[in-house]
Amino acid sequence: MKLSPIECALSGIVPAADAVEEAETFRTGPSGLPEGWTEIRITRRRLNPAWEAVQETKEITIQQLFAQVEESVRPQIEPAVVLQIEAQFAALEARPEYSMTLLDEKVLYIAPSNEADGLDAEVRRLCAVLDIDPDLILPEVAEADEDDADEAPDETSPEAAPVAEAG
Repeated sequence: MKLSPIECALSGIVPAADAVEEAETFRTGPSGLPEGWTEIRITRRRLNPAWEAVQETKEITIQQLFAQVEESVRPQIEPAVVLQIEAQFAALEARPEYSMTLLDEKVLYIAPSNEADGLDAEVRRLCAVLDIDPDLILPEVAEADEDDADEAPDETSPEAAPVAEAG
Protein backbone atom coordinates (compact mmCIF):
# COMPACT_ATOMS: atom_id res chain seq x y z
CA MET A 1 0.00 0.00 0.00
CA LYS A 2 1.35 3.42 -0.99
CA LEU A 3 1.82 5.85 1.86
CA SER A 4 2.21 8.85 -0.44
CA PRO A 5 0.27 9.75 -3.56
CA ILE A 6 3.61 10.75 -5.09
CA GLU A 7 6.44 8.30 -5.67
CA CYS A 8 9.51 8.73 -7.85
CA ALA A 9 9.19 6.48 -10.90
CA LEU A 10 12.98 6.07 -11.13
CA SER A 11 14.05 5.67 -7.50
CA GLY A 12 10.90 4.74 -5.58
CA ILE A 13 11.44 7.45 -2.97
CA VAL A 14 8.52 9.54 -1.72
CA PRO A 15 8.54 13.17 -0.60
CA ALA A 16 8.43 14.04 3.06
CA ALA A 17 4.91 14.51 4.42
CA ASP A 18 5.58 18.17 5.24
CA ALA A 19 6.71 18.78 1.62
CA VAL A 20 3.44 17.34 0.33
CA GLU A 21 1.44 19.45 2.81
CA GLU A 22 3.36 22.58 1.77
CA ALA A 23 2.75 21.73 -1.90
CA GLU A 24 -1.01 21.85 -1.34
CA THR A 25 -0.64 25.58 -0.64
CA PHE A 26 0.97 26.40 -4.01
CA ARG A 27 -1.36 28.51 -6.11
CA THR A 28 -0.01 27.62 -9.56
CA GLY A 29 0.89 24.36 -11.24
CA PRO A 30 -0.17 20.86 -10.30
CA SER A 31 -1.70 20.78 -6.84
CA GLY A 32 0.30 18.67 -4.44
CA LEU A 33 3.55 18.58 -6.43
CA PRO A 34 6.34 19.29 -3.94
CA GLU A 35 9.03 21.81 -4.77
CA GLY A 36 11.80 20.31 -6.89
CA TRP A 37 9.70 17.32 -8.00
CA THR A 38 8.80 16.80 -11.67
CA GLU A 39 5.48 15.54 -12.99
CA ILE A 40 5.43 13.72 -16.32
CA ARG A 41 2.01 13.14 -17.85
CA ILE A 42 1.57 10.65 -20.69
CA THR A 43 -1.70 10.77 -22.63
CA ARG A 44 -2.56 8.38 -25.44
CA ARG A 45 -5.70 8.58 -27.59
CA ARG A 46 -7.09 5.39 -29.10
CA LEU A 47 -10.28 4.29 -30.80
CA ASN A 48 -12.94 3.08 -28.40
CA PRO A 49 -13.82 -0.59 -29.12
CA ALA A 50 -17.38 0.04 -27.86
CA TRP A 51 -17.82 2.88 -30.37
CA GLU A 52 -16.47 0.67 -33.16
CA ALA A 53 -18.95 -2.07 -32.20
CA VAL A 54 -21.85 0.40 -32.39
CA GLN A 55 -20.72 1.56 -35.84
CA GLU A 56 -20.49 -2.04 -37.07
CA THR A 57 -23.95 -2.80 -35.64
CA LYS A 58 -25.42 0.26 -37.39
CA GLU A 59 -23.89 -0.82 -40.70
CA ILE A 60 -25.15 -4.41 -40.34
CA THR A 61 -28.64 -3.14 -39.46
CA ILE A 62 -28.71 -0.88 -42.52
CA GLN A 63 -27.55 -3.72 -44.78
CA GLN A 64 -30.20 -6.05 -43.36
CA LEU A 65 -32.94 -3.49 -44.02
CA PHE A 66 -31.70 -2.92 -47.58
CA ALA A 67 -31.69 -6.67 -48.19
CA GLN A 68 -35.46 -6.68 -47.60
CA VAL A 69 -36.10 -3.98 -50.23
CA GLU A 70 -35.95 -4.24 -53.99
CA GLU A 71 -32.73 -2.84 -55.43
CA SER A 72 -34.63 -0.42 -57.68
CA VAL A 73 -36.13 1.46 -54.71
CA ARG A 74 -33.02 1.48 -52.46
CA PRO A 75 -31.73 4.88 -53.68
CA GLN A 76 -35.09 6.44 -52.82
CA ILE A 77 -35.32 5.04 -49.28
CA GLU A 78 -31.62 5.11 -48.34
CA PRO A 79 -31.68 8.58 -46.70
CA ALA A 80 -34.72 7.67 -44.60
CA VAL A 81 -33.28 4.30 -43.54
CA VAL A 82 -29.94 5.82 -42.57
CA LEU A 83 -31.71 8.57 -40.62
CA GLN A 84 -33.85 6.03 -38.79
CA ILE A 85 -30.83 3.90 -37.81
CA GLU A 86 -28.85 6.98 -36.72
CA ALA A 87 -31.80 8.02 -34.53
CA GLN A 88 -32.04 4.55 -32.97
CA PHE A 89 -28.40 4.65 -31.90
CA ALA A 90 -28.14 8.37 -31.06
CA ALA A 91 -28.85 7.98 -27.34
CA LEU A 92 -26.34 5.14 -27.05
CA GLU A 93 -23.65 7.10 -28.89
CA ALA A 94 -24.25 10.11 -26.63
CA ARG A 95 -23.16 8.14 -23.54
CA PRO A 96 -19.54 8.79 -22.49
CA GLU A 97 -18.63 5.09 -22.52
CA TYR A 98 -19.43 5.04 -26.25
CA SER A 99 -17.35 8.09 -27.23
CA MET A 100 -15.31 7.72 -30.40
CA THR A 101 -11.97 7.70 -28.62
CA LEU A 102 -10.58 6.91 -25.21
CA LEU A 103 -7.75 8.69 -23.45
CA ASP A 104 -5.29 6.56 -21.55
CA GLU A 105 -3.38 8.68 -19.07
CA LYS A 106 -0.48 7.94 -16.78
CA VAL A 107 1.18 10.40 -14.40
CA LEU A 108 4.74 9.75 -13.26
CA TYR A 109 6.87 11.68 -10.81
CA ILE A 110 10.60 12.27 -10.66
CA ALA A 111 12.22 13.22 -7.34
CA PRO A 112 14.84 15.95 -7.17
CA SER A 113 18.06 14.32 -8.35
CA ASN A 114 19.91 15.13 -5.14
CA GLU A 115 17.54 12.97 -3.06
CA ALA A 116 18.84 9.58 -4.24
CA ASP A 117 22.24 8.30 -5.30
CA GLY A 118 22.49 7.82 -9.05
CA LEU A 119 19.23 9.62 -9.76
CA ASP A 120 21.00 12.42 -11.62
CA ALA A 121 22.44 9.91 -14.13
CA GLU A 122 19.06 8.17 -14.54
CA VAL A 123 17.32 11.48 -15.22
CA ARG A 124 19.97 12.37 -17.81
CA ARG A 125 19.55 8.97 -19.46
CA LEU A 126 15.74 9.36 -19.54
CA CYS A 127 16.07 12.86 -20.99
CA ALA A 128 18.43 11.60 -23.69
CA VAL A 129 16.03 8.82 -24.71
CA LEU A 130 13.04 11.18 -24.82
CA ASP A 131 15.01 14.12 -26.28
CA ILE A 132 14.13 16.38 -23.34
CA ASP A 133 16.38 19.16 -22.09
CA PRO A 134 17.69 17.82 -18.73
CA ASP A 135 17.57 21.36 -17.32
CA LEU A 136 13.79 21.01 -17.21
CA ILE A 137 14.12 18.29 -14.58
CA LEU A 138 17.51 18.66 -12.90
CA PRO A 139 18.07 21.34 -10.25
CA GLU A 140 19.70 24.56 -11.31
CA VAL A 141 23.37 24.29 -10.38
CA ALA A 142 24.40 27.37 -12.34
CA GLU A 143 23.14 29.66 -9.59
CA ALA A 144 25.68 28.34 -7.08
CA ASP A 145 28.49 28.62 -9.62
CA GLU A 146 27.47 32.21 -10.48
CA ASP A 147 27.45 33.17 -6.78
CA ASP A 148 31.04 31.93 -6.45
CA ALA A 149 32.12 33.81 -9.58
CA ASP A 150 30.48 37.06 -8.44
CA GLU A 151 32.48 37.17 -5.23
CA ALA A 152 35.56 39.38 -5.60
CA PRO A 153 38.80 37.76 -4.53
CA ASP A 154 40.12 38.77 -1.13
CA GLU A 155 42.80 41.45 -1.45
CA THR A 156 45.20 39.31 0.57
CA SER A 157 44.67 36.26 -1.60
CA PRO A 158 47.15 35.37 -4.35
CA GLU A 159 44.44 35.94 -6.99
CA ALA A 160 44.22 39.60 -5.99
CA ALA A 161 47.94 40.25 -6.35
CA PRO A 162 48.96 42.03 -9.56
CA VAL A 163 50.65 39.80 -12.08
CA ALA A 164 54.17 40.88 -12.92
CA GLU A 165 54.84 40.88 -16.61
CA ALA A 166 57.86 38.98 -17.69
CA GLY A 167 60.20 41.13 -19.61
